[in-house]
Amino acid sequence: MLEIVILYFLTKKIGVLAATKGLSAGRWKLNLIMAWIVAELLGAFIAVIIFGKDNLFSALLIALASAVSTYFIIVNYLTKMPDAIDDEDVNNIGREQ
Repeated sequence: MLEIVILYFLTKKIGVLAATKGLSAGRWKLNLIMAWIVAELLGAFIAVIIFGKDNLFSALLIALASAVSTYFIIVNYLTKMPDAIDDEDVNNIGREQ
């Protein structure tokens, strides 16, 4: 349950970041949710293979770590994209302020 609350706040941050870049906030929120779910399932699957069924706590920690890492990967990707350009900024190039 706590994971859903954390994911809610992280998607809000991704939406704001995507909007500042001039991208669709909803699309990037959906990208984060889908990447989170896939990474968590993949991390849990790999952890169960490595640690076995008896050590589920380690599997859950690795699954959560892989899910959180997708958030940082998406934030890093969006941060490297150029910011959206305002039409006012373009129209005011060369004018005195």
